[in-house]
Amino acid sequence: MWLTIKIGVDMRFVLLCCGWLTLALIAGPANSAVELKQLYQSSVAVSSQAATERDQALQTALRQALLKISGDDSLLEHASVQQALRNVRDYVVQYGYRQEDELQLWAQFDQQKVNQLIQQAGSGIWSNLRPELLIWLAIEDESLQRRMIASGDETVFVQQLKNAAASRGLPIKLPLLDLNDTMSVSVLDVWGRFDDQLAFASARYSPDGIVIARVYQADSAVTSDRWMLDWTLQLGEMRWRGEVTGMDLSSLGAKLISDLSNRLAQRYRIGTDVEQVNRWRLEIYDLADLIQVINAEQLLNSLPSVNAVQLVAFGANKAEFELSLQADPARIMQAIDLSKQLRPMTAPDDTLEELRAPRYRWVQPE
Repeated sequence: MWLTIKIGVDMRFVLLCCGWLTLALIAGPANSAVELKQLYQSSVAVSSQAATERDQALQTALRQALLKISGDDSLLEHASVQQALRNVRDYVVQYGYRQEDELQLWAQFDQQKVNQLIQQAGSGIWSNLRPELLIWLAIEDESLQRRMIASGDETVFVQQLKNAAASRGLPIKLPLLDLNDTMSVSVLDVWGRFDDQLAFASARYSPDGIVIARVYQADSAVTSDRWMLDWTLQLGEMRWRGEVTGMDLSSLGAKLISDLSNRLAQRYRIGTDVEQVNRWRLEIYDLADLIQVINAEQLLNSLPSVNAVQLVAFGANKAEFELSLQADPARIMQAIDLSKQLRPMTAPDDTLEELRAPRYRWVQPE
């Protein structure tokens, strides 16, 4: 129940043979991203509804929202953000309390003001279309025994991993490790980063990207921390890798999510150039009627740094739109690539002139 206060606006052989084909399919463009809701809302655990604790909780909630929207850890250190945190109530639309396992303060922030703050701090906005990642993770303990992590595990490590993903707005899945998974994947496949085998096993989960992560005791000659986690991420044709360390093994899950979020946000975050407004046109095909045209226009309007969308022409199931942008059109195209409804028709080797008026095919939501 909410109290709300408004304050403003053999099988292994067969699987191995199929693995390369599946890897090729997953390595294609990521076009089934998750559309996140409530990016401008956050919840924070509190011990009471006292005014002093409320103000601190609102500041924490705003920090969470800024990280979720921008994916930029360095943003929180900017002077304008520090000033905004001191005046956090200027950004709150409404807040409330709920009692579940613990008392929580929930806050909704003003989207326009938060976006302006992020842009003022020199960062950008990560679209609410986020790639969903499947994480294959293996841990080697002190006795050098290795095991895989399943979605149903109730360890502190897994709980912190999931909490961090929810807080950062990063959709993730962990494998079930049921009979289907264990028939096709072993801990050796994860430890050896056998991409083809893991790609085949991942197909049932329909992820946009696959993360392979390994946790083991750190080399004392390299770091003073006890534990290390290294990871690789394959998303379409892109591939990233990284590592994090920590004294406490259970803390590495949250650090992994932070690392992944930062890398993805660097690619998909859209900044705003207040000095320049770009005019950019694109064509959308397979629009059956005016309702679908309106839906396409609304989708384009929802993208960060899009000031306005104008329908230029419509006929023969094709619409041409002109967008007013305060960003590089290439960044907008990256955001569109994550949409379920718009599939690119422009080949990678097309000429520059063709890329200036890209073509997309409309896919009606099921």
